[in-house]
Amino acid sequence: MVPPTFLRTIEDSGFSTWLRESESPFAFYFVLLFHTFGLALLVGANTVVDLRILGVARDIPLAPLKRLFRIMWLGFGINALTGVLLIIAYPTKALTNPVFYLKLTCIAFAIWIVTLLKDRVFDADLDEPAMMARGATLAKWSLLLWIGAITAGRLLAYTYRYLTYPC
Repeated sequence: MVPPTFLRTIEDSGFSTWLRESESPFAFYFVLLFHTFGLALLVGANTVVDLRILGVARDIPLAPLKRLFRIMWLGFGINALTGVLLIIAYPTKALTNPVFYLKLTCIAFAIWIVTLLKDRVFDADLDEPAMMARGATLAKWSLLLWIGAITAGRLLAYTYRYLTYPC
């Protein structure tokens, strides 16, 4: 089955070609580097919150970790922008791969969990034991979903059928 022709239209654009083929350090590898930075901010901060809710490092108060949600959203913004650029560089590779959609599904559910954690755990007037109790299941799901998203993201480099639109 041949991929839809709109993928070729994207690939044939000057911007896509530049991202994919340029030797400039500000093209593909720069975008990939910043995608990794965004991932570190988003998932790193989220993991700190999740592990603390699950009882790791009990000496650190839980309530001040609410500030990490700003870092998570910054990381998400960086990843959304760089993710779109990576899709523009290789639309056929990404959009014809079922693993890409698994990654997006894991990310969507993980972001939903982030909002639930903030709304139901950090924005509620709860003491620390109640915060931990209310957030434990969400924190476990969050960790599982981020592991799934990262794993699927890495597998994208190896599971594609088409790198570019077939000639």
